[in-house]
Amino acid sequence: MAAEAHSTATLRLTVGDLRIVHPITVPSGRVPATDVVPALQGLVNAVVDAAEASLLKSGGAISCRKGCGACCRQLVPVSRTEGERLLALVRTLPGEQRERLRQRFATAEAAIDAAGLADRAGRHDRELSLAYFALRLPCPFLEDESCSIHPDRPLVCREYLVTSPAELCAGPVQEGVTPVAVPKVSMAARGLQGDDDWFPLALLMKWAKTRPKSDRRRTGPEWVQRFLGAFKGA
Repeated sequence: MAAEAHSTATLRLTVGDLRIVHPITVPSGRVPATDVVPALQGLVNAVVDAAEASLLKSGGAISCRKGCGACCRQLVPVSRTEGERLLALVRTLPGEQRERLRQRFATAEAAIDAAGLADRAGRHDRELSLAYFALRLPCPFLEDESCSIHPDRPLVCREYLVTSPAELCAGPVQEGVTPVAVPKVSMAARGLQGDDDWFPLALLMKWAKTRPKSDRRRTGPEWVQRFLGAFKGA
């Protein structure tokens, strides 16, 4: 079987005060949106790297370290495209690991439902985030206070870094926490397939049961153009 053809282009973006020059490679043919997620991850990484380099140049320092999982108890908004990609990843995991994840997701879903947080209607994002954080629910993918799917973690997780002392991140209202000013490129993924929606990562398995079906395909460059268009319009 012939190898799948790919297209490569160099993106030159101005994001706030940051100047990003980043090569991006995607399938040339018509593919589902999930097939361009690795390219989007690379783009978000490039934006985060640029923000971190700017911080370091000004004398700042990142306090995030492996083994500090306080931020992994926050509400993590995931787009439909990322959700589909994560479901595919879970299906590739060994049976024992999948079962552990199933139990963790079930526990998280029950807690979220009991707290009345499954329905976002009428709630401001800040209010919802604080109420969710108060549950102290670890992300189902968290193991030993580290992300077990770190290379495949959601886009928004990549954008969250702080310069304040790590212990402040565990505070009930995160008072004193100072996030790095990283542009929220991840939000553009929400409208990639036209639905402009998201759900909490901890409800991935619940979402999987009712998610809208779609077999829409576009070329890799077309998906990237849609992503960039959504980002510029944010």
